[in-house]
Amino acid sequence: MITVTDENVVVVEQGSSEAQKIAKAMSSPTSADLFNALSDCPMSATALAERSSLPLTTVKYHLENMLSAGLIEVTDTRWSAKGREMKIYAVKDQVVIIAPKKKVDVRGIVERYGVAAGALAIICALGLAIPSTLLGFIQPAPPHGGLPMVAKSGAVVMDVGQPTLLTASPTEMMTDAANSAIPLWIHDAVTVFFVAGVVILALMMVYEVYSLKRGA
Repeated sequence: MITVTDENVVVVEQGSSEAQKIAKAMSSPTSADLFNALSDCPMSATALAERSSLPLTTVKYHLENMLSAGLIEVTDTRWSAKGREMKIYAVKDQVVIIAPKKKVDVRGIVERYGVAAGALAIICALGLAIPSTLLGFIQPAPPHGGLPMVAKSGAVVMDVGQPTLLTASPTEMMTDAANSAIPLWIHDAVTVFFVAGVVILALMMVYEVYSLKRGA
């Protein structure tokens, strides 16, 4: 009696080479009879031939098929009276399950990696926003309570108390001021991190799809 555990459960995909070997080995009634005989006790090919009244070459042929399919195994060797080494065959302590062929869910894989890329983009955005916010608290306020002096093409900013001519909107000037507060090395590091992350995710996605299609 075989006790079913995770260790002795073998799942074989339908249509795979392993499943074809099992089908070939067990398609013959002779193989089934030999398999059942080995289920009673381990035996050599000679003992199986004597028990089944079959030619030794026929017994060895079916044993090789069952060995190739992984249904039986050689558990011991003995020496005959003539000094020849004999292999002792036994049924493997396992349960073989033929499972349906898997389908490659390309859409699901793409969606999963798309979510990962979106999360990466959010992390990178926070990587730029947090330093900018912190520097905004640390930087001293502009003199006279005015806006920070930001050099921008097309904008002329006068000192406080003097007429000010703005060809750029205050919102644009404040955005530029915030961007200028982020050190250049932080911006470059976040950009490199984002690009590298997207490339790695893309490579992982392609490899997973290729592996599943190859296995299918």
